[in-house]
Amino acid sequence: MARITFIEEMAGDVINNDTRLDLQRRTPESSTSHARIVNIAHSIDITIVTVCFNPLKAGRREVFLKNLDSVQAQESVRLEHLIIDGASTDGTIEWLKSYKCTNHDIRILSKPDSGIYDAMNNGISLARGKYILFLNSDDYFHDSCGMAVSLARIRALQCDFTFAPIRFSDSSVRHNSPQLAPQKRLHRFLISWSFSHQSMLTSRSLLQKLDGFDTSYHSAADYDLLLRMIAVGAKGCFVPLAFSTFTPGGFSYSEENAKLIKEECICALQSFFKNFYSVEMNHQEVEYIFTHHVFLRKYIDIYKQIQRLIRDRFIGTPTGLTTWLSRWFNYIKYYLKCINSSIE
Repeated sequence: MARITFIEEMAGDVINNDTRLDLQRRTPESSTSHARIVNIAHSIDITIVTVCFNPLKAGRREVFLKNLDSVQAQESVRLEHLIIDGASTDGTIEWLKSYKCTNHDIRILSKPDSGIYDAMNNGISLARGKYILFLNSDDYFHDSCGMAVSLARIRALQCDFTFAPIRFSDSSVRHNSPQLAPQKRLHRFLISWSFSHQSMLTSRSLLQKLDGFDTSYHSAADYDLLLRMIAVGAKGCFVPLAFSTFTPGGFSYSEENAKLIKEECICALQSFFKNFYSVEMNHQEVEYIFTHHVFLRKYIDIYKQIQRLIRDRFIGTPTGLTTWLSRWFNYIKYYLKCINSSIE
């Protein structure tokens, strides 16, 4: 039966890198307890991590309830909903205690943190599922098969993460097209913010290997993490199903913060070019590439290498003659833009 558990109440039952004990030093009783917890962890396929801080005060009660209900509605998959709360003072914890979970366990950690990415890293440490998806408190699943389809896809194609289309909740945005349209926009891949973590299922072991999000970034740590995932050889697969709804607004939608996000994305991309391709690009060059989504003529070889990397690392995208022709048409058109690109 599904239940709500507060992680502080679990004491030694929390198994993560910081609390794992040497089994050889345990008493038979504690070893039995440890085995019970490990069995629970092994039975969970997916951990949905939701980070929040004073959502009720921000007027997000209704959409947060949609978030909770949509996770509970996920079918044909074994998952847990891990809520990382930044020590809210608006009654969020009391409200969560009254929520009736029906299908999947909810685990809650409420303690101060240093920001959203620190909280997400806490989620990685405490997750028991083999795969993790980060679903913000004002986002939700609109398809109850989303997790089952993504899980089947990542297992069948033996990848490290999935990516999928998302839907916008803003009524002025009336499309369900992917952030990345695989048949049309591969030429822009990795030099724009192509993915939304609301639809990305990612291997927990990969996230742990990379030490999670780099908290030196205030707003673009997820873009940096994606680039680092690619750099260590991670493979991704496309899920042809829009199952997540994204709610526009929040941090990234103010003009001041949008500038910060852009600057941090440029820094992350600059590091990627340097560390993965051993190419020292100056800030102006990377800014041009990120802003215009066009490589400078002098770096056309890097573009070709990225095209090969995409073909090798990203699978399950649409195929067929029409798709092939569309890709080549866009490739040629984009190649000509690169040849004619310059910085004034």
